[in-house]
Amino acid sequence: MKPPTSPQVYKPKPLFYLYTLLFLLATLWLVSEAWRRQAWVWWLMAVGVGFIALRMTLGAFARAEFDGETFVYRTPGRGAHRVTRRQLARVEMGGRRHEALIIEYYPLDDQGLVDTAHTRFINCVPLEDQAALMERLLQAMDGVR
Repeated sequence: MKPPTSPQVYKPKPLFYLYTLLFLLATLWLVSEAWRRQAWVWWLMAVGVGFIALRMTLGAFARAEFDGETFVYRTPGRGAHRVTRRQLARVEMGGRRHEALIIEYYPLDDQGLVDTAHTRFINCVPLEDQAALMERLLQAMDGVR
């Protein structure tokens, strides 16, 4: 087992920032239309699109780090997910138009042991250089098995 290196940081792709901006603009437009028309269906659409815009805005501040031993994924309001390579169960790309990493891992129990009876997931936003990150994670998994 080689020692961990300094963590490489992965940020969301620039296109994700553009989509976030478009959803924020759409929310503002829908709110203005709802205010002008005073119809509940417009308010419903504004709230729905606003919720998506809020989630995307939080995702725009997400950061992933991997040093060869520990994967850390941070998003505002959710804290950090820390997963060591021995906890990794599966790493794959998901999505249709814009692929993003999906990381399945085994949580730790009360004694700090890997609980292989349960799994959890981290759904990352589309990250820059995520194919290389996926390859590094898969190599880390192979080193454990």
